[in-house]
Amino acid sequence: MPESIAEWTTAIALLLLLMYVIREYVVPYYKGLKRVPEASVWPYFGDTARVFGDGEKLMVERFQQHGPAFSTWILGKRTTVVGSLDMMKMLLNMEHDLVEGDWPTSTKLMLGKGSVSVVTGALHVRLRKLLKPAFSMSGIANMIPKLAAIAEQCLSKWADEGQIKGMLATKEFTFRVILELVFGMGPDRLTPELLERCHKAFVMWDANLFSFPVNLPGFGFHQGMKARKVLADIVKDNIQHIREHISRRDGDASSASSTLAEGLYVEFDKEENPLTLDDMADTFINLLFAGHDTTAHTIARLLSELPRHPDIWERLSMEQTAVIAEHGTAFSTASLKAMTYLEAVMKETQRRYPIVGGVFRKALRSFELPGRYHIPKGRLMFLCLGHALKYDTRWAGHTGKLAPDQFNPERWLSEEGQKTGAFLPFGSGLRMCVGYLLAQAEMKVFMAVLVRGYAYTPQDVQEPWTTWPVGGYPVNGMPLHLERL
Repeated sequence: MPESIAEWTTAIALLLLLMYVIREYVVPYYKGLKRVPEASVWPYFGDTARVFGDGEKLMVERFQQHGPAFSTWILGKRTTVVGSLDMMKMLLNMEHDLVEGDWPTSTKLMLGKGSVSVVTGALHVRLRKLLKPAFSMSGIANMIPKLAAIAEQCLSKWADEGQIKGMLATKEFTFRVILELVFGMGPDRLTPELLERCHKAFVMWDANLFSFPVNLPGFGFHQGMKARKVLADIVKDNIQHIREHISRRDGDASSASSTLAEGLYVEFDKEENPLTLDDMADTFINLLFAGHDTTAHTIARLLSELPRHPDIWERLSMEQTAVIAEHGTAFSTASLKAMTYLEAVMKETQRRYPIVGGVFRKALRSFELPGRYHIPKGRLMFLCLGHALKYDTRWAGHTGKLAPDQFNPERWLSEEGQKTGAFLPFGSGLRMCVGYLLAQAEMKVFMAVLVRGYAYTPQDVQEPWTTWPVGGYPVNGMPLHLERL
């Protein structure tokens, strides 16, 4: 028996090493399975810098070298990266069975333990059920006129200013949508001071959402958590305001809900086991994260791309003229549905410039991945949805206008484009983005209002974009001149 601390330490280390060898080598061997190839990287740090620096190039290199899956380290966790569409579809549709949603430690703490993106099992199912009605087709239909009003207000203000930064402008629009339509903050509460405070905290929080979980001064995670507290305080104060507003109303509160936030609060509170104030705050912060940056970056990418394709802008304009002739100037679900070419343009933007590189999952048990790869229980996995979307096999091998590197909305109007293929920008399965219908309506309404009444000219049509933060950023913020038609 070991007698000293050193001997005990050595014995424990050898035991852990033996368990690792059995799990990683012996078990797969006897099952006739293959180990997922390992990238040659340093433990803990691994590919973190490259994932968030030049992730697309890294994935192409690694998949060419190792095949459809490889293992590395991301943000301090050993992670199996998956690039095959068949593998990803299987995993996305086996939630709560083979895998469950997971994130790096820093991201989970930043989102909050009660947020819908973090919780698992029955609680995740329950939260999705509570959120679904508000973000259903009928729920979004009620928001469309307000979306149009916010888009018109923003574009009119920017036209008065003349010169604007396109990236900041799209963020302002989507931020207002979330705060006004989802959080229910009206003009009486959403003062310029509160908007600035909320936006400043969000920018700091968002910039450090994917960071090493070191909660010490000087580290990004520490700054992000401080910003999160500011956001949580603002959200909790708004929830208290909603609670007081509802309590002052007579009759059935659920039928009298006038905003999405009020409807959500009523649903959250009327359950047999109501959500705590902290859990509600976590959910609203999650919605802010999911509904702001991704939509803003997609619109900004579209604004960046269109000046290089005047023919596409002309066709968008012609489509809006036809939609107005058939449906009038008011926006509705019917008029948005009629904007088929605009939808194709949006899909092409999401294909060429995927905002979400992928999603994380954790293995609930050991299982076999297609290709006879062994995945051990507890392994964190990163599903490269962006890579599969950009390198959709439907377009591989095509030349000319259908070549993968060409921006061509027409591909989505073809018979092949009508199939799902690898077009999964909002994920799939039980964790598919709950607010994807709002995101689609938001983008469509904004672009339709822009095309109908405004024109813009970028300062630099070929302005390059960085690869970080998530979604990329135009190096100069996309300065442009906006004017009314």
